[in-house]
Amino acid sequence: SALPPPRAVDARTKALQAPSTRMIACNEVDPREDLRRERSTASFPARELAALLAGGETKLVLRERVADAVRNDPVFSKKGKYFMERAELYSTTLEKYLALPKLARDLSKQGVGEPMAIARIIREMIDEPGGLDLHLGMFIPTIRGQGDDAQNKFWMPRCLKLRVIGTYAQTELGHGTYIRGLETTATYDTQAEQFIVHSPTLTSTKWWPGGMGKTATHAIVMARLLVTERGELADKGPHAFVVQIRSNANHETMPGVTAGDIGPKMGYNAVDNGFLRFDHVRVARDAMLMKHARVSSDGTYTPPPVAKAAYGTMVFVRSDIVMNAALYMKKAVVIATRYNLVRRQSNPVKATSALLRSASSTQNESTEKLETQVIDYQHSQRSLFPVLAKAFAFHTTSDYMRRMYFEYEKQSRTKQDFSALPELHATSSGLKAYCSWATKDAIELCRLCCGGQGFMALAGFGTTFGNYAPNATYEGDNNVLCLQTARYLLKVCRAAEAVGRHSTRSAPGDALGTSSSLDASASQMVTAAAAGAARYLLERPSANVHGGSSRRVGRDLDLIVSAYAHAARRQITAAARRAGSLPADSAMQSDMVAWIKAAKAHCAYVVVRTFKDAVCEVGAKKYVSHQTQTAMERLVALHGLATMDDCMGDFLEDGYLDAAGAEHVRVEITALLAELRPDAAALTDAFALDDYFLNSALGATDGDVYARLLYEVQDAPFNKKHTPPGYETLLRDRLRKGVEGTSKL
Repeated sequence: SALPPPRAVDARTKALQAPSTRMIACNEVDPREDLRRERSTASFPARELAALLAGGETKLVLRERVADAVRNDPVFSKKGKYFMERAELYSTTLEKYLALPKLARDLSKQGVGEPMAIARIIREMIDEPGGLDLHLGMFIPTIRGQGDDAQNKFWMPRCLKLRVIGTYAQTELGHGTYIRGLETTATYDTQAEQFIVHSPTLTSTKWWPGGMGKTATHAIVMARLLVTERGELADKGPHAFVVQIRSNANHETMPGVTAGDIGPKMGYNAVDNGFLRFDHVRVARDAMLMKHARVSSDGTYTPPPVAKAAYGTMVFVRSDIVMNAALYMKKAVVIATRYNLVRRQSNPVKATSALLRSASSTQNESTEKLETQVIDYQHSQRSLFPVLAKAFAFHTTSDYMRRMYFEYEKQSRTKQDFSALPELHATSSGLKAYCSWATKDAIELCRLCCGGQGFMALAGFGTTFGNYAPNATYEGDNNVLCLQTARYLLKVCRAAEAVGRHSTRSAPGDALGTSSSLDASASQMVTAAAAGAARYLLERPSANVHGGSSRRVGRDLDLIVSAYAHAARRQITAAARRAGSLPADSAMQSDMVAWIKAAKAHCAYVVVRTFKDAVCEVGAKKYVSHQTQTAMERLVALHGLATMDDCMGDFLEDGYLDAAGAEHVRVEITALLAELRPDAAALTDAFALDDYFLNSALGATDGDVYARLLYEVQDAPFNKKHTPPGYETLLRDRLRKGVEGTSKL
């Protein structure tokens, strides 16, 4: 029990207190019973939806077996994590990552699954970015994606066996998102067949890369490649170089290298983010990753076949951020929803017989009154249920991004076909921004929905927010990424306009205007866009008026998607008209706020469309029962309508909806909240997030909130002594003067 053992008191004191205790206890409900009862009201089987989200029952069982193993391995214990100082947090996290490969191999030998699949699940469940994060998430993928066969053969065994530990050194003190502005240089010495890596300015200091502060022995350094051509120094822009920064023998920095940790941050403190400088450091010619671009021994530079071929790794990382957005939104909303289901606050009402049976045996049915569950306040539902729906939406969007990336990777690797890169780059950039913004805000909203308890470290929101928030700024500033998406959308608009003008003069059957008199790039752009997320820009806009009556979107999923397409199309085409014939950079600069907003509208459309398409595919193929399908369709409708309500101006501005139409959206939202209310517990269970991963006193599966809170704090290091730090020198003498009997009165 979390409660301390009862104190021995005299019989008279006990007898006097007993009626008071009974009076209070009769109004108490075990939160575990509340959550059990909530699960029994669900309209669909949570297990069925959990299996669907996991990719099948087999994969769900795999996750459960891995979770059991992790939970029972002492090395992976999270006990006391929220009370750790930074050094201890760093070392215990590193210990988990180092133990991960062995556990994955052991489970694989037991027939649990493939080692790599198991390792990915364990890494997710550790849920603490550490010193090896960039080694796994950037160093290895970059060598795989940008290194040639010989470089992969050399580096991969060393990476996988942790003979080297890598980081990815791109961001500098003076430059982040603007990669072309990086100041670190790699100058080729033809005579020595070496590159000289150098930090020529203060602002060229590499700053922020994870693992660089203490852990990494090597770094992929993004530096401006400088070669001599016809007697002149030629700047070939940023390229990737593998540079050793610490000795494998004693971990001291290599000659000419200065490196260290940048200090505590708002969160993310198990990661040793670092700084790095080079002073004329020489590296071999094959330190440059040469799958795409090459420098021969005589200094001849061969550019990549496609100018942005090396973007593949960046796109992969941004796709991974979209996937993590779904995971951490799920985590936050599961914790908040479960707590709101068991937390009772104000407005006591007569309890139902079911509630009475779940309350304590000392209650009196005639007088029993229970406070209202927080989840039954409509404001709680309007805050949490749209986040719940958005988490499902981001799950399907992350699947969409994953498929999109791997299809591009396959085509570029096997056929040298890079035609999908512009759309992939634009989509991954925009969705990285859109999803990371939304998830960051959702975590904080979920915390606020838990009142004061949400502010406790034990709730889990603090570390979740602190560790997730950097997603909104690393791997590209979100506003800049939106502008990259906007540039693509502007190109599609201009290509569509060019094709449209030409098609009015082209022969019958040449609807896309693909005859030779049309600029081939415009035709190719339109053809690619027609098969991608921006195809709505090629469609005719919807009329503003429906026979004089007010437009109703309702729950028709196709109408919801059409509304988002209209809002995005209107903003994009309006900005494109204002841009006229300006170069893309000038267009972005002169109308930046509108283009960022337009890119967000495009991303909102992509998310709602992929969510709707995924749910409709599930229905068409009858993967789940009618009850589960109905619940998912409600989630699509709620996501679409609630997000629409939150930015209603985009739909009112040109009369697509009028005041009555906007009111109808809110009426439908209210109805959906009521319909989803009985499924709240089941929907959180469908995410199948193990308690080990959640690590939250408020969000555990059993709902035993209060006992867990009291138990955890009693075991905290700060409570090991009754006296506070500094008691002897700061407080003791003052307090002793207040001992009874010293008063002069």
